Amino acid sequence: MTLFYYIASDKKLPTGSFGKKKTIMKLKDALELHPPQANSLPATIELTHLYEQNTEVYETEEDAAGLYISGPLTNQDTSRHFRHPFVYQVDHDGGSFSISKRNQEIRPQSYLLGKKCLTELFTYLNRILESGEDAELFACWAHGIERFEEPRNSKLDLVLDLNIFELGDEFEWQERQYIVVKK
Repeated sequence: MTLFYYIASDKKLPTGSFGKKKTIMKLKDALELHPPQANSLPATIELTHLYEQNTEVYETEEDAAGLYISGPLTNQDTSRHFRHPFVYQVDHDGGSFSISKRNQEIRPQSYLLGKKCLTELFTYLNRILESGEDAELFACWAHGIERFEEPRNSKLDLVLDLNIFELGDEFEWQERQYIVVKK
């Protein structure tokens, strides 16, 4: 199973990929800049027929991390968890929605990728929300359309004010957690 993350708003939201730092170039140019190591897949497979195709190039793993927003959802009753009608799926792309000091010590790269995804999430929310507006966040395990039928864990409910919120070193968007983000 997969933990899915959602954002709800009272208006349509921009969708797509956010926060990635990429360069688009021809495959042949990318391979010249970053030659494949011996015995790697690009070194052992004939790729010349693809040389003129464009490819995305990222300098670091952190550059490749960000958000992917899709939706809005249709044909699902989300009213049990959301007041707002427009519900979108939010994917951490290359990282996670969890950071901790312990993770920073034992898995520093994972921490950096998680921090990048969370930073991009709150940057996105800050960009889409006008003063006085809010968005709702919710996370749940995938169980088909039933995913919105189980109750949320009200002990985890959280209200964040973007005007004063600072991410810090510890944050986890947890399963069945409902978060209201205000601006």
